[in-house]
Amino acid sequence: MAQTIAKLQARLMLEYYRYFSKYAKGKRPDKKVAWVTAFTPVEILEALDIAYYYPESYAAVIAASDMEQSLLEKSEETGLCRDCCSYSCCIQGCLELEEGPRGTPPRPDILIATNNQCNTLPGWWSILAERYHVQLIVLDYPGDAADRDAACRYVTEQHKRLIAELEALSGNTLDMDRLAELIANSANSVKAWNAVIAHLKDKQIVPTALFDDINFLITARCKPETAELYAVMEESLRAMPAADKDLIPLFWVGYPLWYHPDRYLPSVLTGCRLVGANYITWWSLDYTGSDPFTCLFNAYNDTFLNLSQETRNRRLKALIEASGAKGAVVLRNKSCKCDFVSAKNIGIPKAEIEIDMIDRTFLDEKTALEKVDLMKEVICAD
Repeated sequence: MAQTIAKLQARLMLEYYRYFSKYAKGKRPDKKVAWVTAFTPVEILEALDIAYYYPESYAAVIAASDMEQSLLEKSEETGLCRDCCSYSCCIQGCLELEEGPRGTPPRPDILIATNNQCNTLPGWWSILAERYHVQLIVLDYPGDAADRDAACRYVTEQHKRLIAELEALSGNTLDMDRLAELIANSANSVKAWNAVIAHLKDKQIVPTALFDDINFLITARCKPETAELYAVMEESLRAMPAADKDLIPLFWVGYPLWYHPDRYLPSVLTGCRLVGANYITWWSLDYTGSDPFTCLFNAYNDTFLNLSQETRNRRLKALIEASGAKGAVVLRNKSCKCDFVSAKNIGIPKAEIEIDMIDRTFLDEKTALEKVDLMKEVICAD
């Protein structure tokens, strides 16, 4: 079972990174390359045989490889303040020094950014557009506060213009049947992933694997192998021992800590276990709809960080209640304030920790331990 999981992971990783090694040797990919933000409708790019890469995800890989500090320092030297999003600073240093665990991504032929995650991304992508002198397309998703029918028409027109631009770039013509097939693959990947993470609240699972393996739902969600991988993972999790119910169940609100070997802070969670995390639900996109464009609208307009504050509060509270958590570790992430504000009214005790998902210098474990211990006292007193 584990060997099968490893083989599927290796196949997906090899496919994603195969142009990195070629590019490092001075060769160009045999297809056009797009750099995209995390919630870009990549089913369109896949249908047009355009390679796509996620600089944000590569920043996480860099931090996990213990390489981020020198790159953050170089970024600051070149004018990108360290107070900016650490993803952007990390990649800026990577590009300046041409250093990373897998080198640098293939040079982009086009850049695609969206505002359905945070408003930092279009600004960051503007810097990249100036660097590479390539076209930048920014997709605007109005979120759930707008009139639904009007928003769907507005987003669909943008998707159609994106298709036209990418057809001109690639020389390929989009096949709507192929697009529908890829959307179905993404929906299957989401369904399989949801079955995986449903085990966290009841099984003796270290969440590190979930924080890492959601990467495939980001970078390869429309590949059929992704759903296959998650189905095999889910089968293995069903055989895991039951969780220790004597441990205090906690919910993790925020990003994984990519520089930490466990991706979270087990050292300050003695006597506790994580039963849920909102990050591992962010790519559980809703691909429902009667046609491909409606499916893409529903999926990419309603990403968690693009929802109204009221809707985010309601969804997060529902996730926490379903997990059975008695307390929450909430990250005041230097790089991502929009996630933190979602945890204002969750209805359970919480420990708020100043931290960053990339830059390890923001972590003060002593203070984090004090806050978690105080939260545990409140929980146990109830």
